[in-house]
Formats: sequence, structure tokens, C-alpha cells
Amino acid sequence: MRCVHTALACLAALAAPGHTWGLEPSPLGDPLTLEAAVAYARQHNPEINAAEASWRAAQARPSPAGSLPDPLINTAYHNEGFDRLRQGSGEFSFLRFGIEQEVPFPGKLSRQEAAARSEADREGARYRATVLNVVTRVRLTYDDYFLADKSLAIVHGNLALLEQLADGAGARYRIGEGLQQDVARAQVELSILHGRLVSLEQERQSAEAMLDRLLNRPATAALGTPAPVEKRPLSWSLDQLETLAGERSPSLEAAEHDIARADAAFDLAKRQYYPDVVLRADYFNQASLTPEWEVGVGLRAPLYFWRKQSFGVQEAAAGAAQARASRQNTRQEVLARLRDLYAQATSAQRLLELYGTGVVPQAEVSLKSASAGYRVGKVDFLTLLNSFTVLYDYQLRYHQELTRFDKALAQIEEVAGLTGVAHE
Repeated sequence: MRCVHTALACLAALAAPGHTWGLEPSPLGDPLTLEAAVAYARQHNPEINAAEASWRAAQARPSPAGSLPDPLINTAYHNEGFDRLRQGSGEFSFLRFGIEQEVPFPGKLSRQEAAARSEADREGARYRATVLNVVTRVRLTYDDYFLADKSLAIVHGNLALLEQLADGAGARYRIGEGLQQDVARAQVELSILHGRLVSLEQERQSAEAMLDRLLNRPATAALGTPAPVEKRPLSWSLDQLETLAGERSPSLEAAEHDIARADAAFDLAKRQYYPDVVLRADYFNQASLTPEWEVGVGLRAPLYFWRKQSFGVQEAAAGAAQARASRQNTRQEVLARLRDLYAQATSAQRLLELYGTGVVPQAEVSLKSASAGYRVGKVDFLTLLNSFTVLYDYQLRYHQELTRFDKALAQIEEVAGLTGVAHE
């Protein structure tokens, strides 16, 4: 038994809060704050950087889409016979220079540019959605990191208290005032707490690894001890959140821009029934004769409209209908998600208040009373141990509800399109 407890104690020492496993100090500071983690992720997270690059690329497309097609510049040499070059001596030998410029039917270029601009705006909304999503995931992971670290601290504190209770039970047993089963039960509870320490350290390391990934830092990089999660108020009603989501949700904004892009594409598809104009000009140099020139105009006629343009219109019409259906689906998803998260937040908020102002203080009083009664022989050891485990359990539950509330709040802010760590 002593060997088992020695091994468990060694693992518990490694599981102590703030243990860095020989890693270098974190450049983010110690303690690590949520604000520092979020700021670092905004700058270094590869998902954010990729989404921003995609947005910048889309912003470069409207101008080319609204420009005329490149002109065709050509030249040709006309000769008589194959025995020699007859430029200047042959009557029909000449050198020609020409240029052609296609001019799309009025409205086609503007529709192409409008579609590209709406696509760029959609990519901008998706970029903002990516930023919000990464920030939210950082907050959720930070909550897990804090909860594991805080739980380790609580278990360490309760472990010290339980060791005192076990020593007291052992002393009473040795003088004949206690029971051997009390000593054995205390040892079992000690072993359980030591095992809990090992599990919590694994949870802490997993959360730390996930944070490193979101922050785009090496897996071997150390993170500081997390600063406490602050209990932020839930400042909005559900109706206010739904209104804010309608105005600021990047998902809904992206859906609106997708509709604008699809409408522009539909209008462009209908204009494909109209012919494009081709302007041309040529210059002929026959050397021995007077130079000649020629201008002309042509039409690119949609002669096969029943096989090409008509299907293009059908495709664009289906695309516009799909964009509107997707917007409605996105709206329903946003509203349903808000209702679910709001219910989670209000539930966690009530439990947090209950544990913080009622259950935990009452459990502390109960443990003090049981300890005093046990010392004078009025309370048995099992009652004392039960008071201890109740306090330990609700201390953990308080911080679990704190992080559950903060997670719900973080996701509400993402869905509603609210930025920043604190409320605006």
C-alpha cells in the first residue's frame, strides 16, 4: 500500500497546477489571459490567414470581370509565288496589320462585375465568420484549460484536507477510539483523489495542446497558468439577440451576398441571348502602290441558343432559387442555435448562482460542523467524510457551471455576430 501511495503521490506532483514539464516559459505571459490568447490567435491562426487571403483574392476580381476582352492584334504577309519575296515589286504582294476588339452587348460587363463584387463581399463575410469561429474555439478551449487547472487546484486542496482527516482517523484508531474501516475508507478516498489528479492533468494537457494548435504554436511550447474565467453578464434578451443576429450575423450576411451574386448571374445569363459586337480595322502596305485601310464590324450571333443560352438561363435561375433557399435555411439555423444557446446560458447562470451563494457556502458550514462534532465524538467518520465529498463535488460543479455559462456566451456572440471578448 505504501508503494502504491508513493507512486500516486509522484503522479500527483507532476499533476500540480503550473507544472510545465520542462518547457520554456510562455511568451504570452504567465498567467495566460483570455485576451492575450485571442489577440495572438487573430494574428497567427492559419485559418484566419487563409480566409483573409481568399477575401483579398476575391476583391481583385471585379475589375477584370467588368473590363473589355483583350483585343486581337494580328499581322500577315501576302506574297506572289514561292521563288522570292515580292514586297514592293509584285502587284498583289502586301503587308497587313490589323486589330479586332470584341464589345459585349450593353449590360453584360456590368453584370459580370456586379456578380464578382457580390462574391468578394460574400468572401468578406466568410472571413469575419472565420475570425468569430476561431475566437470562439479559443474561448471554449481556454475554458477547458482553466477548468482542468482549477480542478487540479481544488483536488490538491481537498487532498491535503483529506490527508488530515485520514491522519485523525488513524490516530483515533490507534488509541482505540476509532474503527479500522474508517482508516480504510479514508485511504480509498485518497486513492480516488490521486487518480482524479492524473485524469485532470491529462485533460489539462489536451486543452493546452488544442490551444497551441489554435494559436499556431509548436506542440512543445509551454502555456502559462490560465487566469480565472470571469463571470460576464448575459446582457441581452432572446429577442435582442435575434435582432442583432439579423443585422450582424456573418452567416446571414454571406447568404445575402450570395443572393445578390446569383441575381446578377441570372441577369447576365438572360443577356447572353443578345449578340456581341466585334470591331476591326486593317492596314495594307503594298509598297509600290498607295497604302490601303479597311474597317469593319461583325456580330457574334447566338445561333445555337436552344442548346447553349437557354440552358444557361435555366442554370442561373436554379442558382438564384438555391441561394434564396440557403438564406432561409441559414436564418432558421441561426435562430434555432440562438434559442438553444440562450437556454444553456440561462440554465448555467441559475445553477452558478445557486452553487455560488447557496450550496457551496452551506457545504463549507456543514463540513466545519461535522469536523467539530467528530473531534468530540458526536459525529461518526462516515458522516464527516460525506460532508467532505459533498463540498468537493460542489466546488467542482461551481466551476463546471462557470465554464459552461462562458462557453454558451461565447457561442452566442459568434452566432449573433458580436465581436470581441467583452460585451460591446
